[in-house]
Amino acid sequence: MLNEEKLRVIVETFAKYNIEIQTAGMQIVGINGQSADFDATTFMQDQLIEMICKVMANQLIHETWKYEQKK
Repeated sequence: MLNEEKLRVIVETFAKYNIEIQTAGMQIVGINGQSADFDATTFMQDQLIEMICKVMANQLIHETWKYEQKK
């Protein structure tokens, strides 16, 4: 399971790729300005990273769809 140090490392690593993760203790409350609600203590490190990547993929799909609809 994750602890505060491991969560901090994940947040800092994603920041290197310009992905901002907002936390409140061990809770992830936002990913790139979008609301999120993940209890980091319920994930293994790789599972949380994959979940954040899925959220980012959904954000990219949504943004692409919005762009295409404006054409």
